[in-house]
Amino acid sequence: MILPRLLMLVVLAFDAGPRRPDYSAPPPARGLTCSADPTIADALLRQGQRLGIAVVAGPPELPGRDASYRAEPGRLGTITLKQRPMSAEVRCLLISHEFIHVLQHLHGGLRGVPPLGWGAARPQLEHTGSLQEAEAYTHQNQAGHVLRLLQATPTQTGSSRPSLR
Repeated sequence: MILPRLLMLVVLAFDAGPRRPDYSAPPPARGLTCSADPTIADALLRQGQRLGIAVVAGPPELPGRDASYRAEPGRLGTITLKQRPMSAEVRCLLISHEFIHVLQHLHGGLRGVPPLGWGAARPQLEHTGSLQEAEAYTHQNQAGHVLRLLQATPTQTGSSRPSLR
């Protein structure tokens, strides 16, 4: 019975839909950085908006921080940015850092915020005590890589929520 098997293959192929990128792929040795082009922060924010991530001005949830990402179970969360004078490069680093947490959340299937596996500098790990934070601090200058992963993240049809396939 070749017909039922063929029909099943067609249905499976049709149901595949867009795939999410490999969030665990580490940043390349060379790439676009906040140091080289801090205006990349605006492209990160546009991708966040496309995916449905709320970005708000206000006091971050963690005291003494300039930004935070609140991960929501089953959906993307909110980035809060403290409004204070800062250089374009520092603004870019903050935004890139928080979007690394968004990538961690996507990597965890929106159920957790596991590390991406990009590695973390030992001093960052000792300072923060958190592999997720250390990973974000270690790679926050690699905004071009963060942007490429966000651009490759599909949204569900008719929704601003990303596809988790």
